[in-house]
Amino acid sequence: MRITDALARPARGLARTVFVRPFTRLRGRPPGPGEKGVAGVVVLALLIAAAFLVIPVLNEDDCAQGLQEQKGECVGLLDATAKSPSFEPGAHGPDPRISHLVESVAEENQRVRDAWEHPDEDAHKKPYVKVALLLPFNGSESGAMTTELLQHSLAGAYSAQHKANRGQTGVNFQMLLGNIGKDLSLWRPAVRQAAKLTGHKRPSEGDSPLVGAMGLPNSEQDTQDAAEDLTRRGVPAVSGLLSSPEIDAGLLFKAAPNNRNSVAALARYLKDEPGKGRGYLVWDSRTKDNYVTNTKAELDRRFGKHYQLRIRQSSYVGSMGPYEGAPHAMASAAEGVCKTGSDTVFLAGRDWDLPYLVEAIAKEPECQGREEKDTIRILRVATGLTSRLITGKSRALMEQAGVVTLNAAATDAPSWRAGQGEPEQFVPFTDALADETGLKGRALDDGYALMHYDAFQVLAQAVTEAEQQLPGPQLPSKHDVANTVENMRMLPDDDCHNCVRGATGNFGYTTGNGNWPVCKPVPVIEFPRPSGYTPPKPYRTNQSKSGACPAE
Repeated sequence: MRITDALARPARGLARTVFVRPFTRLRGRPPGPGEKGVAGVVVLALLIAAAFLVIPVLNEDDCAQGLQEQKGECVGLLDATAKSPSFEPGAHGPDPRISHLVESVAEENQRVRDAWEHPDEDAHKKPYVKVALLLPFNGSESGAMTTELLQHSLAGAYSAQHKANRGQTGVNFQMLLGNIGKDLSLWRPAVRQAAKLTGHKRPSEGDSPLVGAMGLPNSEQDTQDAAEDLTRRGVPAVSGLLSSPEIDAGLLFKAAPNNRNSVAALARYLKDEPGKGRGYLVWDSRTKDNYVTNTKAELDRRFGKHYQLRIRQSSYVGSMGPYEGAPHAMASAAEGVCKTGSDTVFLAGRDWDLPYLVEAIAKEPECQGREEKDTIRILRVATGLTSRLITGKSRALMEQAGVVTLNAAATDAPSWRAGQGEPEQFVPFTDALADETGLKGRALDDGYALMHYDAFQVLAQAVTEAEQQLPGPQLPSKHDVANTVENMRMLPDDDCHNCVRGATGNFGYTTGNGNWPVCKPVPVIEFPRPSGYTPPKPYRTNQSKSGACPAE
């Protein structure tokens, strides 16, 4: 028997195929002439032993269901009805916090397939299209998303899929799950597979083509590269979270306001509440994170001169991404804030780092003698309120430090739950989300469920609108969907012309603005909320000085 034959056959009594990891030579000197023969015998012995499971091997379930292993993760795009994918090699399924959601997506996908292939009667026969959800499905405290944020994102997307499939439309939706790696760098397998599923001809009802992608959560170079690749392949993509205007591709649409919009919302707030005019800039020094570098640039451009930010600032090392020094060491920043008597602090950093700044101010000796009435306001750009900020411990530290936060955000779930300026679709969304996923209350405060719901809603509305205009038994293609999204407009006097009716409000798109949403509300959230608090009227993207939207 040849060695290759032995490797190809399972050992007697074993049911599963085994695979041997390729050997890699250890660093050091190469084997000498007298050692080569010995090395060859050793390698041969090891290969034979591997065939009989004498040494550890991988089995076919390590990265099954079309996923492939890269850097210790199972990446790629899952089959639409996979019920228990393993996003990590050797794992039996996803993290328990998202496993029930993955099962719900799988069941919905199967129901959609059955509605086409095995309907109860012909009248119920309904074709379907596919949407790819591209996220880091292995959550990480230092990666692009924590597991909690992933859970909220998946719940929002699933709720939108569930709603779309129960509407009075002519098409259903499957949602495919694409793992793009903890740090977003492993996106290529998922994007390649998504592009293959779009097809190369005008789709008929039986083709179930992939018509778009969503997800791509962070403003980083890997997101830019993935978006450009999707655009080259003609696949429209919608991100619910991106905020840096520097992340741009022809078919990449955004559902959140960009950093410049959010800084404009902060500027409008400070016009009415200027404080003492003593500012301080605290910024994450990691240059690879475009969100923080662009936010810093926008804050400096808008407030640098008035608040003297060029000479009143401190940097720190953020906690997200690879190790680059002691993360979130904020003592120097806290000392600078209090020594300069600053009452208006601008933070260019990720959500996860904000509580560390609050804690540093609470513990800083220079801050202890501050008068109780001298509140320090921390202003920043956000999606919502990070869960670490709204804990009892964090609130106690904020009270101790005399700190409040002002977040120019894409969402304001606390105010909307209180009936203060809530968008028309917010309550129906929250009711459905609680019923379908169990998420409610403070789980909505970070905004991730809301924004991923809206991202799916963009594609769902585009598919429905395009399908209604097609003749005969046809389904919209990726090109039809991209063209329809481009024509989702907000007309003068807030006239919604096939605009997106999202859970965070109505918005549309226009040409020449990088595919950022038009008339998107940008509330400024104060936290902790004072007693009897009434939030200021939200700024809206592309609004005129008079407040009309869109500006003419």
